[in-house]
Amino acid sequence: MRPIARRRTFVAAALTALVFAAAGTVPAVAAPAAGHGPDGNGGKGAHRTAYYLALGDSLAAGYQSTPDGGHLVGRGYAQDLARTLGARAAQQHRPFEFTDLGCPGETTGTMANGGCPYPHSFGGSQLEAAVAYLKAHRKDELLVTIDIGANDVQRCAAGGSLDLPCALNGIEQVRTGLDRILGELRAAAGPRTRIVGMNLYDPFLAAWVTGDRGKELATASVQLSDSLNGVIEAVDARHRVPTADVAGAFATDAFTPTVPLGGQQVPLNVARILQWTNMARGDIHANDAGYQVIADAFLAELPGRHPR
Repeated sequence: MRPIARRRTFVAAALTALVFAAAGTVPAVAAPAAGHGPDGNGGKGAHRTAYYLALGDSLAAGYQSTPDGGHLVGRGYAQDLARTLGARAAQQHRPFEFTDLGCPGETTGTMANGGCPYPHSFGGSQLEAAVAYLKAHRKDELLVTIDIGANDVQRCAAGGSLDLPCALNGIEQVRTGLDRILGELRAAAGPRTRIVGMNLYDPFLAAWVTGDRGKELATASVQLSDSLNGVIEAVDARHRVPTADVAGAFATDAFTPTVPLGGQQVPLNVARILQWTNMARGDIHANDAGYQVIADAFLAELPGRHPR
């Protein structure tokens, strides 16, 4: 495997080509059918229940490492978002229910076919569990958030080099896998179900502070991140799913300006990764501050003061 610097031009060209391939034709998504009255299954009038279902990988599960070498789950953006939505529902005197099916280690393949490597609450695949949930709540007001795809490609940027064939294969897996996942979710969803996806931040920007080779890895990793996010956004758009701009919130492409961090000047994107994730101890997951940023990106894609 060659150092990244020798491969950067080919990396950019190949990944850009793959992004454009994601704009290929798939069957159009049918417009939602008319609802069955104003209240769905959640009750009558202003007291109908609002539901929130979180889907995805370790970010959806709220995974974080701890300074003592352990980890916890259930402290992430989905919980932050649920607190906000629950408080809004309470102001409207409405019940609120939150379900999190996120599974650490999930790829698009395991999400669709089963085999998440972390203990989880569902039998079979996460997609099967999600489809069953959506069918059970077809008449309800339901928000679904989904993040998936990071585990398909993250192994390809490690050890100071970028494995281009691995990256191309991983991005193609995300393109086809996410298309299947969103297609099945859309088919199961009711007329009052809102699905919101998200693009991804780039944890490998943290390599910038390790020296010249780290700067090369950080620069090349952004090309990988942009290409992956381009595919996610294209597939989301195909299924009429808005994409929460997490990459934008983390300033992923912003190598300028530089800002002070730990006694040195670093690019803004590097600073945000080190401030909003646990990459300082080698953990790619967001910390409390970063998860709140992700939750806010989802909130920006919701109309008005959802739920209402």
